[in-house]
Amino acid sequence: IDHILSVEAVVSTQSTGDDFDPLDWSLNCATLSQYYITMNNYQSARHTLACASSVISNVEESSAGVSGYSDEEYDSEKIKKTRADIERCWVKYCVNLLKDSVKEAQDSDISEKPSKISEMKKNFEEEEEEEEKKEEEKEEGKDGENKDKDEKKEKDKEDNSTSEEINEEEERKMKGFSDLVDVDDIELLRITNVETGQYEELVGVDLCSTYEEARRVFKAGSKFTENAVKYYTFDEHVTDHVEIRQDLSTIYKCLAHFDEDESRQCKMHKRRIDILTELASPLNIQHFRMICRQLRFELGEARNTMVSLKYSIAAEQPPEKQNWKKINNLCFAAIQEFQRFIDLLRDPSDNFPDVLAEDTVRPYIISQIYIARMYGKIKPMDAQQKIMFLGKATEHFNAAVSYYDKNGCEGVKDEIDVAREMAHFLPAKIEKIKRMEHGQI
Repeated sequence: IDHILSVEAVVSTQSTGDDFDPLDWSLNCATLSQYYITMNNYQSARHTLACASSVISNVEESSAGVSGYSDEEYDSEKIKKTRADIERCWVKYCVNLLKDSVKEAQDSDISEKPSKISEMKKNFEEEEEEEEKKEEEKEEGKDGENKDKDEKKEKDKEDNSTSEEINEEEERKMKGFSDLVDVDDIELLRITNVETGQYEELVGVDLCSTYEEARRVFKAGSKFTENAVKYYTFDEHVTDHVEIRQDLSTIYKCLAHFDEDESRQCKMHKRRIDILTELASPLNIQHFRMICRQLRFELGEARNTMVSLKYSIAAEQPPEKQNWKKINNLCFAAIQEFQRFIDLLRDPSDNFPDVLAEDTVRPYIISQIYIARMYGKIKPMDAQQKIMFLGKATEHFNAAVSYYDKNGCEGVKDEIDVAREMAHFLPAKIEKIKRMEHGQI
């Protein structure tokens, strides 16, 4: 805290000092914005970013002979890097403003929406009820072609919070010191000798509550991302480039939350998948294993969300327009991404550790549960395939429960409770399907 406050004091006074270095000052000013973001003080965060952008723009104009502070020449490479770092700070501003907006929206209606865990359980229970109804129809001599008429509409929109699981520990550390300061006591920082008007108009400071408000932040964040990767290219700055593009994926994810059109939501998540796949495909796993884990987990989460959206869309369509083959392929793709993430947890000898690193435990358990869930969503061609998929779902539910029972994990009790119940329930369901196949029911 003392360090942050000292930086604030320097930034506030240094712009009028004799030792003023515009490059260092603008970067310090942009960096200070990240502190204000953790305090939810978006007005001061935007102001410091606007000051930083104003000063670096004057340096760029000075180097081009247009205007500037003095005749002093600045290293062009340092100017480009400083500009890119400021743009990255703007990206983080947009990401956090949108994430906080989503959280605010979710908190406001959390009591009205069923949890994704209860929805998972409901899926299996409704399927069993539907199968019983279908069997009754067969016994009454009804045409099997009408089996879809009694199928219940499933509204299973996903809580999009999983993609941040891998970075959860890092985010807690970033925000950890916010408990030490009373937000109500924070004064708004104003630097009066820097012109900031045009830059403060780029993006707002209030949390978004509508699609149009979120779209404005999205457009600004996309532009800042585009500017940042001009310097932080994939070939020369892999880690930085990936992080910036991951932020763009998060921006798309948050925007989708505010769009009521499920088809458009699907397109946004498809864009996320394209972005993340483009990053993950060329990476060397041996050199960038941790980054590959993050990307594969996020890809699994994005595909998982698309499955839920496609299910919801299909429930509103007549049977002849329901493309279950495409939905099944999405399920398999989500399974593949989560399994890739799990495989990346193996050690160099390809052995799976008995105890995982602390920051990968929750993502591992969540991955196992979501793989199980995807197997439960696949529409089978026949009873044998149904038995096989439910068997695999049981295996993955058991894997999550087994690791939790042996090693524990904070923050997954609700998920584990449902996984445990499903692991107990599915074998009985499988046996029932087998007996129906042999005409024993």
